[in-house]
Amino acid sequence: MGEGRQRQRRQIRVIRPIILALGLAVAAPALAQDAPEAVYAKFHRAGLGADYDGMRKYESSAKAKEMDPIPPAERKQMLRALARLLPRSYSVVEKTVEAGALRAVLRLRATQPDAAGKAQPLLATITLVKEKGEWKVDEANWGER
Repeated sequence: MGEGRQRQRRQIRVIRPIILALGLAVAAPALAQDAPEAVYAKFHRAGLGADYDGMRKYESSAKAKEMDPIPPAERKQMLRALARLLPRSYSVVEKTVEAGALRAVLRLRATQPDAAGKAQPLLATITLVKEKGEWKVDEANWGER
């Protein structure tokens, strides 16, 4: 009887790491996925740099389709204007991920100088949608006061 139990323990010791490795392999893609606020941070950084291709990586397919018909020269002018208007930094004050985790809404707060140079509060509502398992920016509305 003692040998049988020892054999079972050895088998369990061999099987346990295999099960753990398989579990990690299945869970790794979900763990590696960027959170909505991290995706928006990348999108925002690309916007500050007027980097159209960088922004496209993080925007929803619906938003990408809206920008496609705009001629590249006009797009570049729009992005330069956007880069001047976006706040350099912000903080996330609220995050809501809707049931089913297919839509997320971020509320952001920043300050932006007015024409006289006085810092004014600035709020934003950012809506992200899940496409092919990744968060994508669908709406970015800055300017709420």
